[in-house]
Amino acid sequence: MAKVKKAVVVLDTHRGIYFGYLVATLEGGNAVRLEGARHCYYYKLAEANEGTYGLATAGPQKGSKIGPRVTMVVRDVAKVIDCSAASVERWEVSTWGG
Repeated sequence: MAKVKKAVVVLDTHRGIYFGYLVATLEGGNAVRLEGARHCYYYKLAEANEGTYGLATAGPQKGSKIGPRVTMVVRDVAKVIDCSAASVERWEVSTWGG
């Protein structure tokens, strides 16, 4: 049986925001490998005061700018936040501006 990968939002120390499926923690936790990763260039949230945690609980809303899926390593990790099922649904359908 294949291991289910955990959906996460990752914040790096350079203010980068990424969504993806965590496959590995590297460099003593300072880096992570993500599959199906998407870079969040700009986001809108359902509630103005949700901040980046809103991306993990409700996901990006219409008007956000979300890049295409890639496999990547994020270095200089500041936070790794588990995503809710509702958030994952929004990340999966989000597009550049939609």
